[in-house]
Amino acid sequence: MTTNIKLAWRNLWRNKRRTLIAISSITFSVLLASWMRSMQEGSYDSMIDNVVKFYSGYLQVQDTAYWDERTLENNFESSAEVQKHISGIRHVSLVSNRLESFALAANHLKSKPAMVMGIEPEAEERITKLSQKIKAGSFLQKGDKRVVMTKGLAEYLKLGVGDTLVMISQGYRGISASGLFPVKGIVSHPNPEFDKRMVYMDISAAREFYSAENLSTSLVIMTDDHDHLRQLKRETGKMIPAGTTVMTWQEMQPEILQMIESDRGGGYIMLGVLYMIIAFGMFSVVIMMVKERRREFGIVYAIGMQKEKLGVVVFLETLFIGLIGCASGLFISILFCLYFYHNPIKFTGEMAKAFEMYGMEPYMYFSMKASIFYSQMILVFFISVFIAIFPLRNIGKLKITKAMKG
Repeated sequence: MTTNIKLAWRNLWRNKRRTLIAISSITFSVLLASWMRSMQEGSYDSMIDNVVKFYSGYLQVQDTAYWDERTLENNFESSAEVQKHISGIRHVSLVSNRLESFALAANHLKSKPAMVMGIEPEAEERITKLSQKIKAGSFLQKGDKRVVMTKGLAEYLKLGVGDTLVMISQGYRGISASGLFPVKGIVSHPNPEFDKRMVYMDISAAREFYSAENLSTSLVIMTDDHDHLRQLKRETGKMIPAGTTVMTWQEMQPEILQMIESDRGGGYIMLGVLYMIIAFGMFSVVIMMVKERRREFGIVYAIGMQKEKLGVVVFLETLFIGLIGCASGLFISILFCLYFYHNPIKFTGEMAKAFEMYGMEPYMYFSMKASIFYSQMILVFFISVFIAIFPLRNIGKLKITKAMKG
């Protein structure tokens, strides 16, 4: 077997041009497949990141009945000790309280139902980065008694920074809730529906307004790696108080997950077409190599080399080409995608406006998940191994007289 390996390796480099063409075809195949998958998965990661930052976060701790009936009555008391324990879980980057409810927002002439969100300003800023979307005034600070309104709601009520917003609602356990709140800032929310009806308050002011001292409707959990959501959900579930549950963004926004899975399915179809093109390209290169060496095979067979041994040597040659091509393709793919990972492609013109309209950054992002690269390398290698069967078939049918004339 050692002799066969040596023969195969030396045969490869007797015709460097032919070998380099074959290796280059495999290298390019791995690069193309990896680049496509990296771009696709990077766009999904960016979409998920933008979606969860709009509102839900990656996970939320809630009362078991809250998601089906979002009222103040379905609340829980979030202790600092629980938050500390959850913050200590690996991959958890942030834990923040929210108190959400509704109110009738009004000025002296108009009124409109609004969604009121009591937040921890510093933590919320790290989640949604709302201060970057402030159009007038400034964002909330801890202990603020003022409010920040979304642009659409402010325009409807014709209120600006420094004006007074009137809010009337029902507080915890049916207590009447009403108050006058100076407007500190106007924010343009990326989600068009939220932009028409959102009011942000410091959570202490919201608890006072709704008479819900120390209560929260949700505990938002952010992570630095959303691939560990199942593990985070399992570990968080062990720490939360009785009567509460943990929900992931997929459970809260299943339509986004369905859209991603649907698009990913289309991507797999395109990848399948790409693999077919890759396979035919590699097949043509291998057949070309066999046809060019037909006379060589005939001479070697004529001087006494058995077809089985000749077939093994040729198979090993193809295997070496596949290994070298896949290894070089993996290396180049990582470098190529790493560049775009740190320097995403920026969209301009109408495409950029379309992205910004939906609150997404106008960039094409790339992913550097290890599975993207080694899975493409393995698949292309198996394609090359499968193609190596055809030279064996040709050698098996080899006729000395015809081959010597070839």
